[in-house]
Amino acid sequence: MTASFTRSILALAVLGGTAAAQRVTPREPLLQGAPPIATRATCAAQPTPPAPSADQQRRARDFAQRGQQFAILGDRAAARDQLRQAAALDPTNADLAYQFARAEESAGSEADAARAYCRFITLAPDAPEAAESRARLAQLMLSTRHADSLRATSAFARGVAAYTGGQPDSADAAFSAAIALAPEWGVAYYDRGVVREGMGRRAEAANDFQQYLRLEPDAPSRAQLSTRIADLQEAPLSPGKALGLGLVIPGAGQFYTRRPVRGALTLIGTGVALACGLSERVSNQSVEQTATDPFGNPYTYTTTRRVSDHPCRTPGLTAAGVLSLVSAIDAWRYARR
Repeated sequence: MTASFTRSILALAVLGGTAAAQRVTPREPLLQGAPPIATRATCAAQPTPPAPSADQQRRARDFAQRGQQFAILGDRAAARDQLRQAAALDPTNADLAYQFARAEESAGSEADAARAYCRFITLAPDAPEAAESRARLAQLMLSTRHADSLRATSAFARGVAAYTGGQPDSADAAFSAAIALAPEWGVAYYDRGVVREGMGRRAEAANDFQQYLRLEPDAPSRAQLSTRIADLQEAPLSPGKALGLGLVIPGAGQFYTRRPVRGALTLIGTGVALACGLSERVSNQSVEQTATDPFGNPYTYTTTRRVSDHPCRTPGLTAAGVLSLVSAIDAWRYARR
C-alpha cells in the first residue's frame, strides 16, 4: 500500500509538471489582415531654403537650359540630372522646382517626383500649375503607397511563416520590415508584439500592443489586451526567487508565479505525504517473560505490551521531498519563460 501511495504521488508530480509545460508552450495564433493604403496626398513640412547668390542663380539658369535641350532630344535621364543641379543651386525658384518635378516624373522616379512636387507646392501654392501638381502628387503617392503595401504584405507573410516555423528572430525582423513600409498597419504591430513577448522582450511587446490599440480603437479584445499590457509592464518574474521559495515552502513557487491552484495542490499533496510519513502505528504484542517464584524456581509467562512504529516514514517523506522539488523546478521553468 505504501509503495502504491508513493507511486501515485510521484505520478501526480510528473503529470503536473508536464501539464504546466503544456499550458505555457502552446503557440498563440497571429492576426491576419491587409495594410491600409492612404489615399490623401500630404506633404511633409519643407525647410526654408537659403537665398541663392547671383552667381548661383546664373548657373542654375544655365543648367535649366541644358536640361530643356536634353529633354527635346529625348534624353530624360540627362534632362533630370541637369534640372536637379539647377534646383539645388536655386532652391527658391518655383519654376525650376516645377520643371524638376516633371523631369523626375518623366524619368519614372515616382518617390523623387512626389518630393519635388511637394517642394513646388510649398514655394508657389497659388501658382497656375499648383492644382495640376496636387493632382499629379496624389496619383504618385497612391502608386508609391500601393507598391509599399505590396512589399509590406510580402514581409508580413515572411513573418508569419518564420513564426510558424519557430524562428522568432526572423519573424521579428520581417514584421519590423512590414511596419516600416506600412506604419499605420495595426495588425503588424500586434503580431510583432506576440513574437516579442514570446522572446521575453516584455517592454517592447507592451509598446507594440499599445500601438495596435491606438491604430485599432475598436478592437474587440481591447479589455483583455489592456490587462495583458499591464502584466507585461510589471517587473518580470525571477527564476531564482521562484526556485528558492518552492524549495523552502512547498507550492510557494507556484503562488509566486501567479498560479495559486497549482500551489495549493502542491501544498496539499506535500502535506498528505508528510502526514503519512510521520504517522505512527500502535499495536499490542504478546511476549514471553521469565520470572522466579518465592522458592527460587524460574518460570515463564506471557504478557502484552504496546508497540509503536512508522510504516510510511520512508515512502511518505520521499514523496513529500520529490513533490516539493518537482514543484520548485516547475516554478523556476515557468519564471524563465
